[in-house]
Amino acid sequence: MGNHSAAVTGMPAATRGTADPKIVILILWATVTYVLGGPGIGSGASDAMSTDDAMRLVEVRDLIAGQGWFDLTQYRLDPPGLPMHWSRVIDAPLAAMILMLRPLVGMKGAEAATLVLWPTLLFGATLIAVAATARRISDDANRDAVQLAAIVLAALSIPALVHFRAGAIDHHNFQIMLLLAFLFLTLGIERHSINAALAGVTASLSLAVGLEMVPAIAATCVAVLGLLLWRGSVVSRPTCVFGAALTASSLLLAALLLPPHSLGAPVCDAFGGPFLLLSAGGGVSLMIVAGVAWWRPATGARVAAAAATGLILFAVFFKLFSGCLAPPFAGIDPLVTSIWVDHVAESMSFQTLLLLEPQKLPGFYGFPLLTLVLTGAAVFRARPAFRFRLIAAAVTLAALTGISFWLMRGAAAANMLAAPLFPVSLATLWPARVQGRKLLFLALLASPASFAASGLAARPVIDAILKPQWTIAERDAVSSCLTVSSVAPLAALPPGRVMAPIDLGPAILAATGHSIFAAPYHRNNDGNLAMLHVMLAAPPQARQILADRGVDYVVLCRGNMEQVELSNLAPDGLAARLHRGQTPDFLQPIDHLDPSGKLAVWRVSRETPP
Repeated sequence: MGNHSAAVTGMPAATRGTADPKIVILILWATVTYVLGGPGIGSGASDAMSTDDAMRLVEVRDLIAGQGWFDLTQYRLDPPGLPMHWSRVIDAPLAAMILMLRPLVGMKGAEAATLVLWPTLLFGATLIAVAATARRISDDANRDAVQLAAIVLAALSIPALVHFRAGAIDHHNFQIMLLLAFLFLTLGIERHSINAALAGVTASLSLAVGLEMVPAIAATCVAVLGLLLWRGSVVSRPTCVFGAALTASSLLLAALLLPPHSLGAPVCDAFGGPFLLLSAGGGVSLMIVAGVAWWRPATGARVAAAAATGLILFAVFFKLFSGCLAPPFAGIDPLVTSIWVDHVAESMSFQTLLLLEPQKLPGFYGFPLLTLVLTGAAVFRARPAFRFRLIAAAVTLAALTGISFWLMRGAAAANMLAAPLFPVSLATLWPARVQGRKLLFLALLASPASFAASGLAARPVIDAILKPQWTIAERDAVSSCLTVSSVAPLAALPPGRVMAPIDLGPAILAATGHSIFAAPYHRNNDGNLAMLHVMLAAPPQARQILADRGVDYVVLCRGNMEQVELSNLAPDGLAARLHRGQTPDFLQPIDHLDPSGKLAVWRVSRETPP
């Protein structure tokens, strides 16, 4: 009877009773969106924004107000202005969404709705990409169960979910979604040239958004090159199409996003001449190797062509843009690094997290590392037709995981990318044992959420073994004045130049018409140094710096950890004196501006000192 039932339903017995992945996507999308977005909606979506989200909103507002498409200068940051390293690729859809909603709910309502809708839609797209990738990479008849497990793992990818909360409009969520789409398309490169063309376009688009995913995209492109070297003329056409699409889309995006005079500039922190050379040149290299594979079937000819074009490309890059080989934060002043960069969670390394809060390591690294091990083993068990897909996915995940050991922010994409790979690997290694509910159970057991919970549960044991000397200070956004509503009282003052701690800068820009000097961006070395020098200087020197910069207001937050650190560094400096209530004569307190009492505001006197 059971076998007859399986034949009637047209599916293997292991898949009967498995929930429809489409329904699961809808349920998990709604559930996770409510959990992530509910608090933001209740307290005001703008207060759920991070510093980068607030700066993105300011940039979008400026674009809507008429700032030039190619002009990415933030004129109210470190006056007379600082060129930002972000891209209009994100600004454009956000501005379009706000403009479409504005006639219905007004400008404020349109912004609030966009802060919720944008990350919600991207999370839905990410779940779809995870499910599609799991299906494409799976060498198993039980594909519905594999998809279901992948979707659940994605919904439990704790390190990545923070990028899909209400208010998350910076660019990380869009890049995670694009990377999954790029991998999905690349895994189908052998099937159809359309996949190859779209994969090339998606790679270029990701680079145009930001450079965070460069290692992962580069690793996938190397896998495509490896496929071409391995199979030769059989795949020469789709790989040639991939290279052509990568080159053409890179050049097109450069024309759409970059002013022509900027292409020769050594811009190493954003899409520009250096990375345009690598992406477009890499596409040309692939086309040349594909052409050689078509004309000369010998493996040695393909390898020689790849080596020659690669050496020429990198030689040109090193000749023109050798400065881009320096670490990304090499140009930041050591004082700014010690006060700001070293305390940014997403730029911390594995070693730093091990020293500070080792109980968090399993939640960030456990699931990707386990998935890498399983995928490596699954490569040898997979049928040849599916082997390239597992290899390409594995090297992409390996690149992201490697980056996460250097910069913790890579862990978010690594965990999300591991979601489809984990169940596929299990089903490949043990096809007869890991099916249906067993597969789902193992996915739940090994999810990033389970790893995170195990680390927290083991904290007493970890602390006893490793004996961390201090922990990362968990900052409350409200008490630290990092939210838009916290600094909103400043809008009652006439527009002027504000000297405030680094992390308060974006919120002040978003909530008021003031200009600020300090903000958490590596290009803002001058403005951040000016703020630190003021706060650490004795009153006479601080007064001179304030006068030289034309500062109108000094703002501090009584709950901000940055102020506490500044006070400890210079007990006789301006920040420490203000913290103790010792106000110098060139600062006039502005009382009763903030009913909550968190903000302390002073007006800078323009009178010449005697």
